[in-house]
Amino acid sequence: MIWKKLDMMLVKGFIPPFILSFLIAMFVLVMQTLWLYIDDIIGKGAGFWIIVEFLLYLSFSMIPWALPIGVLLAGVFQFGNLGERYELSSMKSAGISLLRIMRPLILFAALVTIFSFLCSEYLIPRSNLQFLSRLHDLKKQKPTLSLQEGVFNEDFYGYVIRIGKKASNGKDISDILIYDHSSQDATGERTFISASEGSMYITRKNKFLVMKLENGAIYQQPAGGSSQRNQEAFIRTQFATLFKVFDLKEFNLDRTDEELFKGNQKMKNSVQLRRDIDSLNNELGKNLSPIVGHFVLSKISKNDKKEVRDTSKARSRVQQLSDEFVRNQSDTALLKKLTSQWQSRPDSIMKSMSEAALSNLNDLKSRKNAYDTNLKSINQKKAKYIFELYTKYSYAFVCLLFIFVGAPLGAIVRKGGYGYPLLLCIVVFVVFILMNTLCKRLSEALTIDALLAAWIPCLVMLPPGILLTWSAVRDRNIWRDLRLWIKSKLSKS
Repeated sequence: MIWKKLDMMLVKGFIPPFILSFLIAMFVLVMQTLWLYIDDIIGKGAGFWIIVEFLLYLSFSMIPWALPIGVLLAGVFQFGNLGERYELSSMKSAGISLLRIMRPLILFAALVTIFSFLCSEYLIPRSNLQFLSRLHDLKKQKPTLSLQEGVFNEDFYGYVIRIGKKASNGKDISDILIYDHSSQDATGERTFISASEGSMYITRKNKFLVMKLENGAIYQQPAGGSSQRNQEAFIRTQFATLFKVFDLKEFNLDRTDEELFKGNQKMKNSVQLRRDIDSLNNELGKNLSPIVGHFVLSKISKNDKKEVRDTSKARSRVQQLSDEFVRNQSDTALLKKLTSQWQSRPDSIMKSMSEAALSNLNDLKSRKNAYDTNLKSINQKKAKYIFELYTKYSYAFVCLLFIFVGAPLGAIVRKGGYGYPLLLCIVVFVVFILMNTLCKRLSEALTIDALLAAWIPCLVMLPPGILLTWSAVRDRNIWRDLRLWIKSKLSKS
């Protein structure tokens, strides 16, 4: 019964700082990522719910990063507070080991680990797909229409609009110039509209912008009017009132087909990633065969081949006559003739063979370069898939690992709150982030194995976790021991 109460007390004390740390980490990570895309979002006229949807999908993708921070900070806060209030010392004096005290938090961290993996497996691929799709929509979206005074506006395709003056009500305008290039590519006709005054308004449902122009003229240069013969020709039409309608469809936010992004490794779960990795391995095997044994002389012409065959016959005949030379002196003249024939041909044949060999070598070199480029591309893609696959496991595992870093660290420093413990946690997590980013880039550059790169950050955090847990269990002050060890080494020297 006492154990259950103690476990419940520890878990209840652990959950609030965990949730608070998780939310703070989520906010910081979302804002840091959002800052990278701020230029693609601001000024695009996206509605409130579009932005909320965009941030929601972005937040889901940050869950595997925020959960380890929450576990780390909550562990330091919980055990730092216990040590600061001497509750941890009281538990140890009652015969309760540190590992037994940590047991409910280890189980809680294990549940967080499972939750992190499930999010990486099912939730995050879908949220990444939606996030990338919405980001693509916002990137290709035109800025909101803004007709400013004295500025040539090119927001409408095929039109350039300039407004000299605009009233404070935003509707009445004057000194209007409109350059119409919409039909210039098709017919070659150029149109220019000027008006002294007018007004503008947007129809219902924001479908069209209507300009009511008054007291103006339309100037048209017919097709071919720019030629030397008709360079003076143009048509001028004066009007009292003219309505010019512009379609606002190009300013609408269209939904992109999500199938365009499903090939990205961040949009796949572990089953899909393993299947794609197997496909890439098969593709590597297929691409390996064409380069092997390809050194074949295929550029020798038919005449050259005939000369080679003739020379071969001549060689055989010369050898035959040479054997019979002793027995039959009458064949000496024929032997000399064939010998001279054989000796006169090798220069042209060798030259042709050398040129053919050089051509084949160049062809083989170009094939090898193309093969190397293709092979590197496939290996880089495979490395990305492998890294993405195993980071699903490593990000989940680090949640469990950080409880063995945060809890002993809090027990050692015996400080709670958001001061010194927060600084220590930031240092630990920054090291983890830097290692993860470095290993990701090295794996994509094929410098290290992608499987190893995915686990190196966890392997780097493992020794500090073991050392801190061992020191906290044995009530050893590692900072004091380290200081004494350094002093002893310096005194000996």
